[in-house]
Amino acid sequence: MVSTYPRSGTARLLEISWLLMNDIDVDKAKETPQGARFLFMDLCSVDFKTCLGAPVPPGNIPLAKTHLPYHILEEHAKRDTKIIVGFRNPKDNLVSMYHFYRIAFPLGNFTGTFDEFFTLFKDKHLMYGDIFDHNVGWWSIRDRPNTMYVNYEDLNEDPVKEVRRMAEFLGKEVSDEDVIKIVNWVTFGNMKDEKSTNYDEVGFLDSKISPYMRKGTVGDWKNYLNEEQSKYIDEQYEKTCGPVGLEYRFEL
Repeated sequence: MVSTYPRSGTARLLEISWLLMNDIDVDKAKETPQGARFLFMDLCSVDFKTCLGAPVPPGNIPLAKTHLPYHILEEHAKRDTKIIVGFRNPKDNLVSMYHFYRIAFPLGNFTGTFDEFFTLFKDKHLMYGDIFDHNVGWWSIRDRPNTMYVNYEDLNEDPVKEVRRMAEFLGKEVSDEDVIKIVNWVTFGNMKDEKSTNYDEVGFLDSKISPYMRKGTVGDWKNYLNEEQSKYIDEQYEKTCGPVGLEYRFEL
């Protein structure tokens, strides 16, 4: 299971996981939309027997994703499921969420300014709740067997290293050639261009406003947050994450 706060590099983590679990079958990944290759737990009934009203196939689900906070899935996390938790620094995460709100029909295609969106964040009115609360919740199971963490910034800086870490975690032996094949496929530019991964044809997103795969960089927050907003996040970071040792990198 891949667990993230939305806009934390979820699509790349899912793609790497799926490739490692499917013999690095890039051709199949190219032919099949990513959304058809995993179970989105957030859209399932509470008993996980249906998803968007359709029956969930019986038996084990090979790959699933969720954005739900830990306390909702606490019972699920007690199982032996391997969980990959993805983190992204809250400043870039927030900027990416702002643009997602702009393109998402279910969220009303937000037309306000970034400053107005920041107020929603401060008031903890974003879907899936507060970024800090969400991440600290999933960080609380760091001593649980079968749990690993991947930082967005680390994946951008050294994708080879992170792919190897994920392969080891999933118990998959990979050659240097395998790793390079995966890394090349999951580059931001490639995933943005590929129809199977860019989500441009998803019915509830308006890619004409902004593409789902927008920039994929680290540090874009500097183009959006003013000094007061940046300081506020720094203070929340120190208050919520500092005591539990959860660290982010805000630039490379």
